Amino acid sequence: MKLTLLIGLLIIHSAFADFVYMKEDAQGKYVMLKNDKQDETQVMSDLSSKNWALYPDITPNGEEIIYVEGPHQQDLGLTYKNIHKNLTQRFHPSIKGMILHPKFSKNGRYIFYSAPGSNGKNTIYFFDRAAEVARQGQGLTDYSLANATALDASEESYFPRPSSDGNFVVYQRNTGSKKEIILLNRLDGSKKIIAEGMSPALSFDERFIAFTSKKSGNWNIQIADKTTGAITEATQDLKDEMAPTFLPDNTLAFASNKSGHFRLYKAIKGNWVSLTTDSLDADLDLYSPQFSGDTSIHQGTLPSFLGNARSSFGTVSHEGKIYMAGGHQGAEHTYPEESFSDQFVVYDTLSQTWKELAPRPAKAHGYQIAAHGNYIYAFGGFAFSKIHKPKWKSLDQIDRYDITLNKWETIGKLLSPRSSNAAIKVDDKVYLVGGWNSTPKFDNDLDGIFLESIEVFDLKNEKVELASFKIPQPVRRAFTGIDHEGKLLLVGGLGQGASHFELLNNVTSIDPVTGSSKELSPLPFATFAPAAEIINNHLYVFGGMFKFSEMDYDYVSHIYRQDMLTGLWDHTGRCLKETKGFSQVFKINENTLGILGGHHYSLGQDLPVTTFETFKP
Repeated sequence: MKLTLLIGLLIIHSAFADFVYMKEDAQGKYVMLKNDKQDETQVMSDLSSKNWALYPDITPNGEEIIYVEGPHQQDLGLTYKNIHKNLTQRFHPSIKGMILHPKFSKNGRYIFYSAPGSNGKNTIYFFDRAAEVARQGQGLTDYSLANATALDASEESYFPRPSSDGNFVVYQRNTGSKKEIILLNRLDGSKKIIAEGMSPALSFDERFIAFTSKKSGNWNIQIADKTTGAITEATQDLKDEMAPTFLPDNTLAFASNKSGHFRLYKAIKGNWVSLTTDSLDADLDLYSPQFSGDTSIHQGTLPSFLGNARSSFGTVSHEGKIYMAGGHQGAEHTYPEESFSDQFVVYDTLSQTWKELAPRPAKAHGYQIAAHGNYIYAFGGFAFSKIHKPKWKSLDQIDRYDITLNKWETIGKLLSPRSSNAAIKVDDKVYLVGGWNSTPKFDNDLDGIFLESIEVFDLKNEKVELASFKIPQPVRRAFTGIDHEGKLLLVGGLGQGASHFELLNNVTSIDPVTGSSKELSPLPFATFAPAAEIINNHLYVFGGMFKFSEMDYDYVSHIYRQDMLTGLWDHTGRCLKETKGFSQVFKINENTLGILGGHHYSLGQDLPVTTFETFKP
């Protein structure tokens, strides 16, 4: 049972509660649900008949499952269950046949599956989960082909494994006798052959693809690194290992027939650990495990903010209200005058309503705001400039909003124009950390000046002074700044230079009293524009930009956490409802975080969003 696993990260084992799997014995084929916390297992499929029940999947929150069910292999449909709502619905495609391998996108929006097409060969379909559940499961005749523009008519396609937002899909392609693992980018229709093999799986962090391939007469599991293309052999057992999948922490799980019947295992430090308590001597087979994320986490949504969709705005939580200022309202890296916003709005957490307030006296984005008493303060920002080339600049103005009078006034200047920086409030001071002065030094200057300096705004006397200390290397912008026990915590960021992306994985702590700094456990992946906040002594990081390859950058929807006591990271197994960066996160109350707005790419769209998500550990 030797197993070599080369994808271990410096993270702890993720919490998960539930997993689903197939069970087959002399009486039939069933779908099983195991609750890990309560150590309970129950049959989810219909036992009143000898229906086939195959290939289950479960949502990250553990509340919904989908599987294939039918009287025989040529008459299968999809069965959807919402465990939380005690709801069951069945979907029957118009073309009968082998409906197989349903899979939720991790944000829960889509369900992908394999089904016969018009030519009789299986291909990949998907549908909007919420919309079709609302239709009471009536028919599948109008569902779209997931890869219609990229799929060859001669292909057969199985095992769709979508990314968290469905923007890319890994699947098994059969051409003649050859079985291949394909990565389909739905944004541009491109396809990439990963390797020969079958039954692919995609890790929760979307960096690894597991599949099974036949070598020396038996099936073993291979793991491909999506970022590098490297492939490692994960099992070398003399029996067959099939149906690989991942737990949230990238632990590999699979089915093996080493005992003469298939049983479920996970690999822990090279050892195989059984996932169930079924006797190895029993005349049954277990197959196709799929895992939830951390089910103790609660996610939801609140009303979207007012006005155009925006990113790169400032937010602050103050006395039961969430204030939101400015923002970028257009496609990424395009800055026409109309893309800069001066809009200022407030959300009341009690009434759950938004209200528009007096606009800030500057149309800008890339700045933060702070609150103190009856005032909201806005510092600098990235703004349009008619006299520069490119037509942008950083601002140095400090604006103050009077909550009682609903009125702004400019009360001072920063020591340097500054944008894309953090503004971290500690006691009665706001530390304006890093960022850049984007104002072009000459025509076509895209690099600007990255700032090491830290300016300190005293909320009592409303004066600015230069701190005696600087941020440590690397200089950075587009990072998140948080007060953690009186320390300035800087998370992620973009390194110096505009002609390339230098994504940073730094988590830097600065003591504003002594000026000393230290590097904490780095992020699991380098990123800029993440949303981050600390709650219950855990640092949570939401979304951000990830580099998948030399020329492939994309926003992600992952939710990671770091235990601030141990410094260890784990993937929660949960995702934002959208892939996005440049969101803002804040505490709605002591137990709940809000994640507001941001920017994303989705099926031809390059736009900000209005989403207001909630997160309660």
